[in-house]
Amino acid sequence: MTAKEIVVRDAERLPSSGKFSGMAMGDALVPAGSDLEISGMIGGDLIVEAGATVHVSGMVRGKIKDRGGQVSVSGMTG
Repeated sequence: MTAKEIVVRDAERLPSSGKFSGMAMGDALVPAGSDLEISGMIGGDLIVEAGATVHVSGMVRGKIKDRGGQVSVSGMTG
């Protein structure tokens, strides 16, 4: 198992559509095919799978790891 697989396995899976306004304490995963706005807070990294569309209007304390999705940010990162 690679380090990349471990990170994805341990990440909290976010909803695949709509708006996430809650809080994820660690890393969070946006699965392929999702269309999601994140207005809440991600305490770790945000992992965006290929084919996902994400708009971050909230806060990501870690890095945004784009694995082939579409990401736009109007909130805070890092």
